[in-house]
Amino acid sequence: MKRFGWLLFVLMVIYFIFLIRQDIIDNLELKKDRAAIQKSVETNKDSALGLNDRLARLKSDDLIEELARTKLGLIKKGETAYKVVK
Repeated sequence: MKRFGWLLFVLMVIYFIFLIRQDIIDNLELKKDRAAIQKSVETNKDSALGLNDRLARLKSDDLIEELARTKLGLIKKGETAYKVVK
């Protein structure tokens, strides 16, 4: 009878170890997922800050003028435009 008690005890310990093992594995996977999501959130925050800065610059007249000159080739009245031909 004493052997049966020890055998039952050992089997219970093994069973609980397998239960806890799966919980530990799940916990580690959740930690990895959380770290990846936090990294993604930080990247998106940086991107949002950059976009907000760009939006603030786009609302200023200086950037609009610079874009009009470089992208569209516009000039102000009284200026002379030169085109460099290679």
